[in-house]
Amino acid sequence: MLIPLLLALLCLSLVGCVAGPQRAEPTAAPALAASPPPLATTVILGDQRPSELPAVAARRERIAAALATQPFVLLRDGLEPRLGAAQTAAVNDPRVRTATLSPTGQPLRSEVMTVAEARAGDVPAEVAATCPPGRCLRVVLYVYPTNSTVTALVDDRLQVVSVQILADAQPEIPEDLAELATQLALADPQLVAAFEGLTPTEAMATMQATKTALETTSCERSRHLCVAPVFTWGSLALWTIVDLTDFTLVAATTWTEQGTSQRRIVVSEATLQDAALAPLCETPQRLEHAGWQAAYLLTSSDGLELRDVTFQGQPVLTSVKVVDWHIGYQGVDGQRVGFSDAVGCPVFSAAAVIPYSLPELSEEPDGSLRLTMTFRSPNWPLPCNYQYSFTATFAPDGTLSVMVGNEGRGCGTEGIYHPVVRIEPPVTTELALVEATGRTLLQQEGFAVWEAGSTQRFDLATEAGPLTVAPIWGDAELAYLYWTQARPEEGQGDLPSIGSCCGLDERQGPEQFIGPGTPEPLGPAPILWFVPRIANAERERCWADTTLVAGATVPEIWPCNAGVALRFAE
Repeated sequence: MLIPLLLALLCLSLVGCVAGPQRAEPTAAPALAASPPPLATTVILGDQRPSELPAVAARRERIAAALATQPFVLLRDGLEPRLGAAQTAAVNDPRVRTATLSPTGQPLRSEVMTVAEARAGDVPAEVAATCPPGRCLRVVLYVYPTNSTVTALVDDRLQVVSVQILADAQPEIPEDLAELATQLALADPQLVAAFEGLTPTEAMATMQATKTALETTSCERSRHLCVAPVFTWGSLALWTIVDLTDFTLVAATTWTEQGTSQRRIVVSEATLQDAALAPLCETPQRLEHAGWQAAYLLTSSDGLELRDVTFQGQPVLTSVKVVDWHIGYQGVDGQRVGFSDAVGCPVFSAAAVIPYSLPELSEEPDGSLRLTMTFRSPNWPLPCNYQYSFTATFAPDGTLSVMVGNEGRGCGTEGIYHPVVRIEPPVTTELALVEATGRTLLQQEGFAVWEAGSTQRFDLATEAGPLTVAPIWGDAELAYLYWTQARPEEGQGDLPSIGSCCGLDERQGPEQFIGPGTPEPLGPAPILWFVPRIANAERERCWADTTLVAGATVPEIWPCNAGVALRFAE
């Protein structure tokens, strides 16, 4: 029975989804003389035995104590008084209590992940007046059995003014859990064996706090809270899957080829000036140019959000932002792994990829105004480090173009990128899907798949006239389009990671917002979701490397991008 079981386990399909705190700095690969490199086809099968680490035992004791005493939630320790008072108010709110209890009133394992200032990008429109900057705190809990994220906003009178519960969604991973995941991986003898005599260390680990899921195991569809510390060796990366719900190394890890580099050196980047970014994280900034007016704001984990865009006084766009960057890879052993990157403000969040600099505004030769912001991992362009861009171009003819770009480097040579773009157009009396075969009026939630090069678009009837939303294909090979009802908990505030990062179908996250069974009516304020698929290619697109120029290493970039254009019909 053992051999068939092992063969079955070897056929597991790995699907990773990751978003988490800033990644640790990669270190140079050990000298090859130290020991032979690991086999590129290594597959490690987890035995599902709970870890015997003292740190795990201590954490289990804390969980047991929390479940035995009201409010039955594992709280964050060491908070300053104001944050601690907000945490207490949140976990005792009846709505939060309901989410952390079973239908029969039994406590569910729940944990407060973060307590921090609620920034403008975190606050739904319905409570924006109650929570101006500095007035509210944001308490985020994770409920393990239901795989749910609970977000509570607490005002300065310790009143809970908003509670949002999002199913099948996971918040950012705090530092203590990230460190525990790395310890769990390092303590597993199977991981040590995979390095063929070399003892792996924390210094070799990257991506310790990235969330993941493993198909056909306890992490399937992220139903357990799993993270993926990655250990690098030369041009290979070993992916470990750690289940923080059960404190085990689950099922499998796999090696991916990271591509060749001329020189593999840690690139030194200047420290980001948090003080310079803080105003952008807290208060929307305004721009005006040739009839255009708009605001923009840096969110916790949804990147740069463009808001309230008008042209000659007419509304063009209510909001657009990138909720997640889904990145999937094909391992050398045929398994699929990957990440779901959170992109946002480093001042108050644990986003994986943070701003490299302040937004740039530039006037183009044709009179357009271009707003660009770049987000970068600290050691880009080394492997397992990413650089993303968000660009909005305001043209004199009233066309707004929004492009999302990737400049590598990634963790593999066969990456598939799916940026999840949320578009909130102005209020409309009619939404239609226009295809080569005709025009279809959309009155209920739904989705479609568009092939690259096609001329499909959305037509919206607004007070200012007919507005079109059309794809800019760039390097995309296809795109998934969704249209859903506007609901505060589905993106008016900052969204946690949604969907499965490595899937090659429409399950990218927004599909969960389409009502099950009979689709629900759209209403006058539909949300459009644009998720292009872009495949990277080493030294062709979605790629970066380092090269020597005058004795110094400089990045060499092969970018890729896609986006949408909004314009009033002539």
